[in-house]
Amino acid sequence: MPNSKTIRRVWALDAPTITVDKSILLVGSGGENVTVPAPSFLIEHDEGLLLFDSGLASEAAGDPAGAYGPLAAMFEMHFPEACRLDRQLEALGFSTADVKRVVLSHAHFDHTGGLQHFPHAEGFIGAGELRYARNADSHTAAFFRNEDLKAAARIQWNELPAGYDHDMFGDGSVTLLSLPGHTPGALGLQLRLEDRTLILTGDAAHVRENIDNTVGMPFDADIVNKLDSLRKLKLLKTRPGTTVWVNHDPQDWEELRSAGKEITAGSLQPA
Repeated sequence: MPNSKTIRRVWALDAPTITVDKSILLVGSGGENVTVPAPSFLIEHDEGLLLFDSGLASEAAGDPAGAYGPLAAMFEMHFPEACRLDRQLEALGFSTADVKRVVLSHAHFDHTGGLQHFPHAEGFIGAGELRYARNADSHTAAFFRNEDLKAAARIQWNELPAGYDHDMFGDGSVTLLSLPGHTPGALGLQLRLEDRTLILTGDAAHVRENIDNTVGMPFDADIVNKLDSLRKLKLLKTRPGTTVWVNHDPQDWEELRSAGKEITAGSLQPA
């Protein structure tokens, strides 16, 4: 009998922001500051709630410096209390305990802060990601936060091998995408909505220009794999009925959330 289970609803949760020089996000750029969201996405599937990335740590809300120290100033973090992940779940009628699965695009600090809330959840991560996070190259080590890695250690993780995409529920609705390069286990997430497909890039791209020009960022762990992952995203963009959402890109964030935090196929239609 065919599996008829599918996605019910998707939310792009309200996000804290960080402000950096664009040169950090795109090789060859610079001279302008850009403010980008640090987002989390909540997916309600017939099999239960799934979270894609967990943003900044809840204890940083209202006082980023208290939780992140010098990083808070370096990245000009802006984190209102209303953006706390746990409180947003409550506002939607859920609790952190209701989240059954967590997909981590990669283990940088702006994606792992909320892992503390989900020790009970089944985790999905790229192969080698946590091993790299604990012994990162010198030029990337500052992007990993020990407190978050300790929280990650309490989660049982399923590892996605590099180069392999995985249909999570066997119904085609949620697919893990292998997009290594930014980090060894970098992932994206493909969501099949009603008559439209949404692809969440994680940090396989930071701004649209990464994909359009096949150009990475200075702190990529593996530039060869990164460029292949950008080419993969560029190919996926050519598919009819497909929207590629670069999760940190402020223009994507503004346009694709224009109808509010709940995302529907209709809200993703081209203008």
